Amino acid sequence: MPTLSILALDVETTGLDPATDTVVELAAVGARMDLATGRYDALETLFTTLVDPQRTIPATASAVHHLTARDLQGQPDLAQAVTGLRAAVRDFRPQLLVAHNAPFEAAFLPGLAAELTPEDPRWACTCRLAQHLWPDAPGHQLQVLRYWRRLQDRVPGCDAHRAGFDAACCAVLLAEQCRAWTPAGQTVTPALLRDRSAAAPLLLRVPFGRHRGACWRDVPRDYLEWILRTHASDTDNPFDPAIVTTAEAALQGTYAATPAPDVDAPGHDGR
Repeated sequence: MPTLSILALDVETTGLDPATDTVVELAAVGARMDLATGRYDALETLFTTLVDPQRTIPATASAVHHLTARDLQGQPDLAQAVTGLRAAVRDFRPQLLVAHNAPFEAAFLPGLAAELTPEDPRWACTCRLAQHLWPDAPGHQLQVLRYWRRLQDRVPGCDAHRAGFDAACCAVLLAEQCRAWTPAGQTVTPALLRDRSAAAPLLLRVPFGRHRGACWRDVPRDYLEWILRTHASDTDNPFDPAIVTTAEAALQGTYAATPAPDVDAPGHDGR
């Protein structure tokens, strides 16, 4: 398969709600990647900028990315930053946008995918892909996966929750995910990555209630049926789609795969 132009994006923000919060840092990292092997020549930081949010930054947000109003004063506003991003990636011609927890980035950068990848504006999400691939991971946060998959040498440093570093980690994680799918007989394509990113994963363990921590295959049938009844009747507080999907699958005798990755081995060099 020819290489694909992958653009990994990350934003740091004043908070979690795109309706009331805004971006304080934006970065894009490019990689020409062979999806069949996960190999890429190099990561290229195509764009990175601080962004003046023109509002107060809550201490809780600064505690995550360590950016304050003093750091951001005089920086471009979000509209200027996005204009700069578009110009910086124009010659790269991205064919797939990816982020870790992509719905978050997409919500803070509305319309960007429709402009950069108009043939299919859906993002790929390395968090959701990891949930499909590795339901037994100790967590699906970006940095948990970076260490669990022994990828830390490929993006050295520890600037977690800074946009450029997290975007690079996301690109490297996508390459690892492509390599994980290929031996399982999957032909990795942009459509596969987008489709799996949009689909709810099967969970390995129950995340709530009296069966919390139990494998879904060990959950009694009447409890699975209760989950589906409750979800259907309580429209104000529905269960997460992954819980519903997993309960439905368990009733049919289908469960999350439990691969046993060789996490003790050094990470494969995918460059």
